[in-house]
Amino acid sequence: MMMVPGPVACHPEVLKALAAQPLHPRDSQFVTIFRRVLQGLRGVFRAAECQPVLFNGGGLLAMEVALANFIEPKDHILIVNNGFFGEELVHVAKCYSRNVESLTAPIGERVPLEEIQVHLDSKPFQVLAVSHVDTGSGVKAQIHQLVQTAQNTDTLTIVDAVSSVGGEPLEQSQWGIDVCFASTQKAIAGPPGIALLMLSDGAMRRLDARKKPISSIYMNLKQWIRSMQSYEAEAVPRLVSTPATNLVAALSIALHLIQQEGLEQRIQRHHQNAQQLREGISSLGLKLVPKHSDYFADTITTIHSARHTTATKIVKHMLNQGVRIAPGLGQSREDLFRIGHMGNVTSKDVSVTLSALKKVLTTL
Repeated sequence: MMMVPGPVACHPEVLKALAAQPLHPRDSQFVTIFRRVLQGLRGVFRAAECQPVLFNGGGLLAMEVALANFIEPKDHILIVNNGFFGEELVHVAKCYSRNVESLTAPIGERVPLEEIQVHLDSKPFQVLAVSHVDTGSGVKAQIHQLVQTAQNTDTLTIVDAVSSVGGEPLEQSQWGIDVCFASTQKAIAGPPGIALLMLSDGAMRRLDARKKPISSIYMNLKQWIRSMQSYEAEAVPRLVSTPATNLVAALSIALHLIQQEGLEQRIQRHHQNAQQLREGISSLGLKLVPKHSDYFADTITTIHSARHTTATKIVKHMLNQGVRIAPGLGQSREDLFRIGHMGNVTSKDVSVTLSALKKVLTTL
């Protein structure tokens, strides 16, 4: 059983779409599927007026495309770093600007809004980037308030929604997020292999006002935007590169299943499963990594390893019980382990996971 923070187990109908013969990317049937995907993404990001973009790749590519297109060499960039993927944002941003500053929280904590406000007031920042749910630390950022803080200084906001969209409350249009990026293999419960971006009108204007063209062909968002718009408006769409047609078809099914369940109901299911898991973890005498309850994510839970063992041993013995979980990332690899409860995970799956973990802890 897959209880990792991605990729998640796919619904049989999603797998069926993967197994079909590939369609030509300009076939009318595929054009219809692609249009449904674009509309479905607007729904799951709560971004009715935004421009969706999708292309072959994963979450890291989505991150780099977002940063590469909205950062110019002399720009000042502020990264809110709440964990491993905050560090990733820093590393990628430094590829495109020498003026990258990071506000870093200790493990299990998150950067206070007051500190972010003070930093934004200290000088003009062109971009602020943050992970909504950091997949390494399991800490959830206060995105709505953070974006409001950035809006007061006219700073473009880029939000890593890889481990949140489809499982956590996320209102891109209402909250005023300029750019969201994600991938398909987590709470959306599609197969891995498609990078996602959602661009606000303000982000589109910022892109048009860019002074220096991006030094890339595949990562050039302007090309991808023209392709996306042609899929929605033209009978014969323009292609930047051949889309992974079966992955797109599978994503269409995954988005349809979200619509069938209802996004609000899906988010509530994620919340209930997360609460069930956290209560079970506490009853086993283990300690959660996030320091405060409002830092908890509903898609992933991070747990400190028991004192007498390591994350690697826990993960190995859990796999022997038929449940795959994940160790920590980076320097925290052995200090914590991670349980994903996103996508199609049920309350029963959580119960089985807790039962397996209880057995493992008694044997180590």
